[in-house]
Amino acid sequence: MADSQQQTPAKPQLRSMDADGERRASWAELLNDLVFTVIIMQLAQRLLTSLTGESLAEFFLLYVPIWWLWNGETHYSTRFDNERDVVHRVLSSLQLLGLIILVASIPRALESNLSSVVYALSYSFTRLILLIEYGRAWFYIPKARPYIQHLTTGFAASILLWVASTFVEAPYRYILWGVAVLIELGTPLTTSGNRLYKDLPPDVRHLPERYGLFTLLVLGQTVSSAAQGLIESGFDLKTIVATLLGGIIIIGLWWAYFDRLDDDAVRQVREGGDTRLYTAWLYLHLPLTVALTTTGVGLTLAIKHINATELPPSTHWLFIGSVSAYLLTEGCISLTTLKAGPPHPSFTRGIYTRLGIGIFLLVVGALTSLSAMQLLLLSAVSITGLILSDQLGPEAPESAERIGGTT
Repeated sequence: MADSQQQTPAKPQLRSMDADGERRASWAELLNDLVFTVIIMQLAQRLLTSLTGESLAEFFLLYVPIWWLWNGETHYSTRFDNERDVVHRVLSSLQLLGLIILVASIPRALESNLSSVVYALSYSFTRLILLIEYGRAWFYIPKARPYIQHLTTGFAASILLWVASTFVEAPYRYILWGVAVLIELGTPLTTSGNRLYKDLPPDVRHLPERYGLFTLLVLGQTVSSAAQGLIESGFDLKTIVATLLGGIIIIGLWWAYFDRLDDDAVRQVREGGDTRLYTAWLYLHLPLTVALTTTGVGLTLAIKHINATELPPSTHWLFIGSVSAYLLTEGCISLTTLKAGPPHPSFTRGIYTRLGIGIFLLVVGALTSLSAMQLLLLSAVSITGLILSDQLGPEAPESAERIGGTT
């Protein structure tokens, strides 16, 4: 026991090239994910109360910073996490407390000046804690200092803008939020950032699982939305059938992602490959989770309008657009896998199927005005066809086998 404690001191630990054994998400990470699930549910509820172009823009304005908060902590953990690091656990707990306050600000974050200020300050607080964590890693891990300095420069500038936004009125406050988020999103994409990814790659045992878990939690919110539609509409044959079709759609979206968790783009960075595929894989998970969240909202509204001859245009486009966006994004994620290693017919087939069905649903949505039942049935049948195509096609090789064969 004493030897083990000497080998893993209670401080940040470089995990990038630590390939021995298995690594799973820690209990603290899973607790953090649950808080983010509550935040996503609050964002979905905002959209349910008012579905207009303006409310959709507000949804994106609030959603993107939330996703980036989760992303920031995840990328710190994949490189530097040490479950024996008590200081890290305390700092993560402080972040969690800040997130709880942030949750409470979301319902009126753009309607109330006080809630808006609380949203900005709680966001700034959680990012400041992350900067402190990176500061500790900078102190203990000299090899990581160029990477940390690059990231924290952009992140610190963003925090200043978030704090400054509390001293100005809307809409200038929201403009500052947008600029701050663009700085944070863009910092890892610079030439220096891409080069440093190779020097300090993510842990391939950990990062794909973390993104998969977060996607799964957002899928859980979609399940909750389908159930909410049934609860609010009451139990009759049509609403039950509509909810079951919604369930088939959710299962199909889950199957399309998790039956073949595409992590080749992450793995090949570790092997010295192209960082552009990795960054594409990473950032594509933003529209993927947004589309899942709005699919849930669309399901709730579609079930509530199940007896109407036509869906309201806003609901029609929210649902069909969200399902299509998910499939198109999933196709692009699969494309990073195809490009990361030797070509294989299973990947090519999967990409064409996902992109084809996504485009098909968009075209049908543009040319027709379907009832809720027709739209749900069409989507369920199309996604079932995608799953059958995957299952009947050639079996894909393991990621480690493909990428290992290229090095």
